[in-house]
Amino acid sequence: MQISSYTIYIWLTAILIGSLGLVIFIGSKKLSSRAFAFNISLIVLWSISTGLMQVFIDPAVENVVAKLCYYLGGTIAASFFYFCKTFPEDQKPPKKILYLLLFMELIFFPPIYFGSGLIIGNSFTISGIWGWGQIYGPLWFLFDGFFLFFWISGVVTLYSKFQHMGIGKLKTNLGYMIIGLLVGFIPPTIVNIILPRLGYFDLNWLGPVSGSIWVIIIAYSIAKYRQMDVRVAATKVFVIAMVMMALLNIFIDFVFGIYGRVALLIAFAVLGYFLFKSLTREAKQKDQLSSLNSTLSQKVAEQTAEVRKAYELEKHARRDLEKLNETKDQFIMITQHHLRTPVTSIRWELESMLNGTYGRVGAMLKQALNDTNTSVARLTRIVDDFLNITALKVGSQILNIEPGNLEPLVLDVLHELKIDIENMKLSVDCPKDRASWPDLEIDAGKMREVLLIILENAVKYNVDHGTIQIKTRLLEDPASRMFEMSIENTGIGLVSEDREKLFSRHFFRSKRAQAANPIGMGIGLSVARAVVRAHHGDLAIESAGENMGAKVMLKLPL
Repeated sequence: MQISSYTIYIWLTAILIGSLGLVIFIGSKKLSSRAFAFNISLIVLWSISTGLMQVFIDPAVENVVAKLCYYLGGTIAASFFYFCKTFPEDQKPPKKILYLLLFMELIFFPPIYFGSGLIIGNSFTISGIWGWGQIYGPLWFLFDGFFLFFWISGVVTLYSKFQHMGIGKLKTNLGYMIIGLLVGFIPPTIVNIILPRLGYFDLNWLGPVSGSIWVIIIAYSIAKYRQMDVRVAATKVFVIAMVMMALLNIFIDFVFGIYGRVALLIAFAVLGYFLFKSLTREAKQKDQLSSLNSTLSQKVAEQTAEVRKAYELEKHARRDLEKLNETKDQFIMITQHHLRTPVTSIRWELESMLNGTYGRVGAMLKQALNDTNTSVARLTRIVDDFLNITALKVGSQILNIEPGNLEPLVLDVLHELKIDIENMKLSVDCPKDRASWPDLEIDAGKMREVLLIILENAVKYNVDHGTIQIKTRLLEDPASRMFEMSIENTGIGLVSEDREKLFSRHFFRSKRAQAANPIGMGIGLSVARAVVRAHHGDLAIESAGENMGAKVMLKLPL
């Protein structure tokens, strides 16, 4: 057994790499962090095994160690690929990938590596600084292919994620990780795989030692950008470093003698200084945090008092606003009731004139009175709509529920709209069989208003020679039995954004509706839905789009 300076270099690097793995394992519990720490532990074992290849003199023992190194190399590549699948999203890869890797490394490869000479044959002594070479078996390409496939696949996976990732800390960490891994894997690939295949073994020691470079890159990324979300206090890092240096003391005297011990003493002194400084800084930060907590508690109490005071003011203001709103609603209702009386009187007088109560009415005067009467009827409808909206809003609307049927109400409304239907030459299809119109519990007066609003819209916003189809059906489900009536027209239709706004607020009318009927107010459907919902039903509207017509669905419980 012999220990050369190259063995010491390799083992020093293994200790350095192991310290990084320990820092990552302690500092983060993320899946990707644990996968990377596991990969590092395999690299440490491979580095130690590579160093052992120079220690033993017996070719048989050296041959077993060489096979172990190559087996660990393949395991490192498989573990690295698994890590690349988890980083940086920290998501578990598909289980089939894990099962495949476990099968290859635990079942397929061990007999080939250790039970035969198919990949690594015998070891033999050579001249040079390394002293050992290997004869490769006929299946040597299995290792090369396995290692290179998983290593290249892992790097390609990370690079693909890097390209598709937005700018930020994750992308920065991924960039450092890719650089560190390239620096860490390319040199060992060259000096431990490619050159030995060409019969050159003297640089085998350089593969593990080159790992110190990527350790520095990853460590910098951890310190600067919290790579893999690793949280590590400086004290822990220094303690780990001092433990690692204590381990070095076991090997330092083999090669470096008194000079090595002096260097080790200086290193301990430097680490001790930084450890003391770190402890002092953390103690100071703890005192500052304690002081901040006490100050913060006081500030929170002050802010809480301010918030409570503001809340009380807001609560009083809300009560005042609610009271003012209620007063406003009552005022509107009273005003509308007073508006209805003179409007009704005007309408009666106009009808008396038209009926000849005050004498014969000429043709021109009769036309003028008819036009005036139409305007007064429209004004009456507007006053009624406002009254309905306000009454439903303040909750003063009381429904007079009685057994009833919608068919006579529909026919009555259609008769009222007969002149407009005939002028537009509309075709109206309505079921006439008794089975289509079951008895319901309704307020007949209010439901007539609902049907008038819906059917009047179906007429006003239709097109000449258009159609109106009225259909009914029963909806059966375990929770309830509902009656549904649909009224579909071939009119101007609705675009999706207008349909969403239609019931969201009062006084909304689409541009197309304003063009078709400039004097509408946009409150009819709001009133209709409120009345239907008061009956524990629902009102909805559908449209395939502009100029595609519309369909209103009215549902009431049986």
